[in-house]
Amino acid sequence: MSDSHSHIHLFGNPEENFYALGKKDQISYDEIYQQISMLCARNNFFAQVLKLATEYLSRQKKSDNTEFLKNIKAYADGLERNQENVIFAMLIPELVAAFNKWSPQLIQYVPGCSSLLYLDQQNECPTHARILDYALAGPYEKYERTLTYDFKGQKKICSFSTSGMPFPSLTGFNESGLSLALHYKHGNYFNFEGESIFFITQEVLQKCSDIRSAIKLLKTKSSMSYWGIILGDRNGEVASVDLHGSDYYQEKFDLADHDFLYFNNRPLLYKKPMEHLQPYGNPRHCQTRRENALKLLKKEKQFDAMTGLKVLGQISVSQSSKNYSHGPLTPSSIQLVSMQPSRSEAMFVDGPAPKFFNGQYTHLKEVFKNFSTECVKSRKKENLVHEHYRRWTRYQTSIDLGNISQAYHEIQMSLIELKDTTEESISQFYFLVTQYIFENDKRDYTYLLQEFESLENKLPDYLNDHRQLFILRLTKLLGLNSDQINAKIKHPKLNELYGREKNLNQMALRGFKKLIFPRIDIFDIIYAY
Repeated sequence: MSDSHSHIHLFGNPEENFYALGKKDQISYDEIYQQISMLCARNNFFAQVLKLATEYLSRQKKSDNTEFLKNIKAYADGLERNQENVIFAMLIPELVAAFNKWSPQLIQYVPGCSSLLYLDQQNECPTHARILDYALAGPYEKYERTLTYDFKGQKKICSFSTSGMPFPSLTGFNESGLSLALHYKHGNYFNFEGESIFFITQEVLQKCSDIRSAIKLLKTKSSMSYWGIILGDRNGEVASVDLHGSDYYQEKFDLADHDFLYFNNRPLLYKKPMEHLQPYGNPRHCQTRRENALKLLKKEKQFDAMTGLKVLGQISVSQSSKNYSHGPLTPSSIQLVSMQPSRSEAMFVDGPAPKFFNGQYTHLKEVFKNFSTECVKSRKKENLVHEHYRRWTRYQTSIDLGNISQAYHEIQMSLIELKDTTEESISQFYFLVTQYIFENDKRDYTYLLQEFESLENKLPDYLNDHRQLFILRLTKLLGLNSDQINAKIKHPKLNELYGREKNLNQMALRGFKKLIFPRIDIFDIIYAY
């Protein structure tokens, strides 16, 4: 194993390399492990997941998949940790992808992703740009890195990840020109007899040369939970694949027939009973991200190597808070990469989340032969909009980790910094929601009711529906007559929730407060009841 800056080259004996990688990650892994553990611990779910991890490890020991297990063991030995710790960290995303199978409270961790594929007209080659969203902002970017895997009998791979994630499973491409991006999908499917998605995607990059061979392999797989995989090859063919256990769904395209192709978390699998498994605002969230991406793409006169970073790395701007929505970039965007596998090149944006693109990036060249990097600097300074997005990122991370005092600080500072801007009312809304959850003085309820009422006509429709729900709750907690509220909730699911909560007493409303989870990264509120 050799490394240069944030790039690590693995070659020779796989077990020796993963052991050395574990040694290198000993200190940084603690931060990743602590944050990913908190995603479960906050829900009193930690012990059950560890039990599942142990069962999974035991099953793997009895299976024929010894290579993957040997590499996990080598990495864990390097970390000087139990294998269960490593398996646990890998299982969390699988369990989150299947949250309703076990506990609806896991719904609060709802990552998003975007992939943009197009032909670089200048270099005449396919390009695959991608954004990864996940609730690991902070340690992920702190230890973000690229790796090349050069093992005998396998295709060489270039991967983008962070400490604690030793396998090329999230984002990467191989020497044959095949690119891959893993996308999260909402569902309630979980099967212990299935394979981890992180092994499946690694195997695709290790063995497959193009879309045809990748599809052939994926059709033989049975996943543990529900995932999407976006693939592109050097011939310009593109596939969007959903794996739902042994159920396989795909869309195929040729870039010669399209100016560009944009994908996010829209499911290919459609089943009516599955609609309630995703956050109520998720379909709209996917739609507005797509709409904002298309607006930016239509402004591009020519598509080149930088187009993916420029489009996906922009913040959505609106002249009205009522029409405000996220673009592809959200406060939880922890990775922004653009890959050109046929040229063995890639570019990624370094630094803290969210991954704004301001002209500064790291360029990887001749990845599989004479590897070199170029750090391109920019003199552009971040403006107020960039800073408030970072505030929103830190607010959401603090909420996820249970650091409520820090969450208060970040959202209050954003309110000060965003005064008289279109984003001010968004920050104010989430500040009030945070207070509702964590404050219990009846005098606070009177103030909160007035403040929620003051946000009328200042929020996007979906958040305004939530606002009316909080007005109902506060009215009932204050012992006022809720029949006089003239609620006009547009979203049918939230309207149903309004009808149910109208019949709740004060004790029930107070009890449900701890089951309300704000998600500013997807402009939503999750109710785990």
